[in-house]
Amino acid sequence: MPAIADFLGEYSQYSVSALLAIPTLAFAWHFLVVRRTYENEPPLVGGWIPWLGAGLQMRDMEKFAVKNYKKHGHTFTAYAAGTRFVFSQDLAVHKTVVGSKNFDANQLMIKIQLSFLGADRPTTPEEEAACVPVLHTQLAGRHGAHLRTAFLEYLLETIDGFKDLGVVELIPLVRETIFICTLRTIFGRNFPAKEALEPFDAWDRGLQNLISGKKDDAAVAGRDRLAQLVGDYLRDNILETEPVIQGQWNNLERLGTPFEHRVKYVALGFLWAAAANVAPVTAWAVAFVYNDPALAARLRSELAAADKSLELEALYERGAPSAQLVAQEAIRLTMLGSIVRPAAATTTIESTFGPVKVRKGDMMMCTSWSLHRRFENPEEFIWDRLKPVPGEDVHNQLYMAFGGGSRPCVGKSFAYTEIKMMTLAMLERYDVEPVNPFPKLIKTDRIGVGTMEPSHQWKVKLIPRSNSSTL
Repeated sequence: MPAIADFLGEYSQYSVSALLAIPTLAFAWHFLVVRRTYENEPPLVGGWIPWLGAGLQMRDMEKFAVKNYKKHGHTFTAYAAGTRFVFSQDLAVHKTVVGSKNFDANQLMIKIQLSFLGADRPTTPEEEAACVPVLHTQLAGRHGAHLRTAFLEYLLETIDGFKDLGVVELIPLVRETIFICTLRTIFGRNFPAKEALEPFDAWDRGLQNLISGKKDDAAVAGRDRLAQLVGDYLRDNILETEPVIQGQWNNLERLGTPFEHRVKYVALGFLWAAAANVAPVTAWAVAFVYNDPALAARLRSELAAADKSLELEALYERGAPSAQLVAQEAIRLTMLGSIVRPAAATTTIESTFGPVKVRKGDMMMCTSWSLHRRFENPEEFIWDRLKPVPGEDVHNQLYMAFGGGSRPCVGKSFAYTEIKMMTLAMLERYDVEPVNPFPKLIKTDRIGVGTMEPSHQWKVKLIPRSNSSTL
């Protein structure tokens, strides 16, 4: 024992020095290296705590981003949890990030597969290659037409059953209708879509928690229940699903990918992509139109004047041109999404406001929800806001809802179709009589994903129209 005491006494000064050196080195690294910016790099919000940086401030993502956009301009960098996050609401930066090979989604996709989908391993390169060609080709042309035809069939069956409902909460009713019809379209008529809604909601609400590693028992339970529900159905009904599902499923099966992984990589991933945003956005679009009698009259007038030889599907797709603008504005106003891509290489982006240097490993946070609020009166629903102006490209305006580049949203066209079909089919079949005031739009705590929520439910009385051309 005396020997140990002598040893500690002799070396205690070195131990104390080492303990003091560790935080000193941490702070030195933080302020001299991490917080150091180089030519053309955007301003840095580094925080004061090594490694954690601005992490505590970023818990309220919207407040953090808006505050620093106002302070630093349209692009800035934040350091948190050992990672540099480059926030941008500049359209040129958005386009470069989604279109350049220097910004790779694979790292993020792996995190989604492991945490959000609950897989025990990410897809292999061979599995990625087997799925990507299908995803990038199957939602266009003949396959897209098949999706539209099936969706409209299920949709009309459902909304024709609204005749005896009387007073309804319109937004939840439309959202549930789109969810159920979408799932029946992609999986088949016999898929238990109503049973899937509750676990899907729990899973979807927990997206941010699951990806960030936070504990969310409700989200995990919802995901697992949904995976079981989908898996049980696909064991006997894979041939009832859309070709886009079958193509990926069969490709992975040929590679020997286990059944449970096919359920998560193909079915759960596609289910979320197909239903998470389009259902609530469509609900808002229908509500906005009914809340504006002049707009409702305009859409009905366009339908009445359309080519009478058109099939109903084509009529809803092309017969009311203003419906496309309504869909775009509903997306712009209510979606709270962002485009997130890690930088695979150090590169300089030519932004609208000059060069922006990004380091390899930086996480690009292209805040579409912020970009979409750089219009005049951004929180108002102005249905023709995105109407093309002669000599101008509408895409050069501040609207970028579906990404782009090598990994765009493959359901873009179908999403517009769903919004237009639901809105126009409802207008043809029902008038509404409001029972209470129209709700305000409320941002959720899921800024970066998800959609606006209503301040209260809008109750209306559904009144069947006797003069509908399609009844």
